[in-house]
Amino acid sequence: MTIIVDVRNRYGESLTTKRIQLSSRIYELLQQQAEERKRSPDELAEELPARQLLPEHPYIDISLSRSGPRPVIKGTHIPVSVVVGYVRLGHEPEAIVRGLLPQLNLAQVYDALSYCYDHREEIETELAEDAETVWRVKGRPR
Repeated sequence: MTIIVDVRNRYGESLTTKRIQLSSRIYELLQQQAEERKRSPDELAEELPARQLLPEHPYIDISLSRSGPRPVIKGTHIPVSVVVGYVRLGHEPEAIVRGLLPQLNLAQVYDALSYCYDHREEIETELAEDAETVWRVKGRPR
């Protein structure tokens, strides 16, 4: 079976049309799933690869640091934990973008917060390790 895919840009304008060859077994599964979800096979053929190919958190990268892999805002060296820390201190995302981290945009800040909710244990560990490091470097309060 052949599926015709209309490739569009982010504004919905058609860029090109591609043909994708599917085995009859895969096409049958696609039809079955489409019926179960009350969708057309074409709609489902678009949705399934998008789930696999599009990043869940498009503004987050994993950067290697001395302490291991660390989620950062893509294109910056700003850890997700820094954004989370500012929010926990009471700063609104808009205030973070306006004054604290003006190199970021709101989408990046909200994606960092979304990443935190999806990887809560990882971020909690990172925040605890960062606090411990600050404690050691600055010393205990007197």
